Amino acid sequence: MNKSLLARVRIWTILIALVSALVAWFAISFDFAAGLFLTAVWAVAGLMSLEGILRSAVVPPGRPRNGFAVFLWVLAKFGVYGLAVWVLFSRPFPPLSHAVGFTLLMATLVGVGAKARSQEISHEIRQLNRQDDDV
Repeated sequence: MNKSLLARVRIWTILIALVSALVAWFAISFDFAAGLFLTAVWAVAGLMSLEGILRSAVVPPGRPRNGFAVFLWVLAKFGVYGLAVWVLFSRPFPPLSHAVGFTLLMATLVGVGAKARSQEISHEIRQLNRQDDDV
């Protein structure tokens, strides 16, 4: 995955969560809407910290690894999950709102990834058609 694809996933997740939270606010309750939106933001933060861990820990051969960056990203990941554990035990929001908010990230990841792959395939087909026309 490249940076632009993951950036689109983060942006679209937050935008979809914002719209979903507004609808849920009027249709269900403010607590449900807040839980949905904040859980989606939490999921995006978790994805960002995982991305940071992988980008700083997995480096090409011959390139030095920044151990301090890996430590900071792992610390951020623990912080994100520590917050999740606190929210689950303190129950400030309905549990179903957390499930919906986290699912938004997964659905957005699949949707944006499928669109990107579809564009790659159509680009490859166009390239093959151009090569056939040249022959």
